Amino acid sequence: MLRPALALFSMIMAGLMPSRAMATPCVPERIAEIPLHNDGLFLNAPIVLDGRQARFILDTGSEGSLITPEAAAALRLTPDPAHATVIQGPNGRGQLAPNMLIRALSLGMIPLGQRSIPLGALPGLPILTPPIAGLMGVDLLQHFDLEFDIPHQRLTLWRPAAQDGRCSAMPSWKPGYTTLRARHEGTRLNVSFTLDGHDGTALLDSGARSHILSRRFAHAIGVTDDILRQDPGGVTSGVDLNARWYHWHRFQTLHLGEETSGSGNPIWRDPVLTVSDLRDNVDMLLGADWFAQHDIWISLSAGRVWVR
Repeated sequence: MLRPALALFSMIMAGLMPSRAMATPCVPERIAEIPLHNDGLFLNAPIVLDGRQARFILDTGSEGSLITPEAAAALRLTPDPAHATVIQGPNGRGQLAPNMLIRALSLGMIPLGQRSIPLGALPGLPILTPPIAGLMGVDLLQHFDLEFDIPHQRLTLWRPAAQDGRCSAMPSWKPGYTTLRARHEGTRLNVSFTLDGHDGTALLDSGARSHILSRRFAHAIGVTDDILRQDPGGVTSGVDLNARWYHWHRFQTLHLGEETSGSGNPIWRDPVLTVSDLRDNVDMLLGADWFAQHDIWISLSAGRVWVR
């Protein structure tokens, strides 16, 4: 059950930085620092939904947000008759879901206002207090630069630096970080990769628990279904509740494409990747297991990704 916000969760909250008028135009401005939990590679942060505390998974791989039926029932949310949403899972199939009205939504202490969010299931969630009530997609995160520092259990929200042609976006870090080769996929971000000598494109997806390679790409590099059937695996489902097979297969080397090199992007040798069916426009999901190993700065507005 969702608990009243008066029994508010312990949160690490940085004070607001000086106003925009005092900030240097080319430097990002820190807004807040929020606890970021890694519960079995479900990356989640505290939220307040209509005055009650809960958690949302932070999902850079989802264009939209979602609230679970359990959370909607606990909050007695009202359906939004003017809106409905097609929820599409990793395999590209989807279903029409009703939207629910949330009068006031906050990430940590940062108010995000009234929202209309679709109702949908999140299979396999861990039992936590406060509970995971849904996921927060790019629709709610795109106005921030996001610094994921999972080893230190914190998410830092930054106001992006002014982009007026006199400077380019960059993190507030000392030199030595790696700039990944990234581009927009709608409102989300893709990065390039090379797996066993073959180039592909990966969706930056903090909502996926692991690296998930498309079966189509595996076939293209010579890993057939006969080979995959010799690997361990099972059946799973995404937010669309459509079942799909997966297998864990060991490859030789995986490396993310770099725009500028640094110390944050080593070659991953002998990686074991989850192979499953994905939608056609991406070859891999770069999931929470990668986020958990690095300090990652994502500028959704500028289409840039840095790692150290």
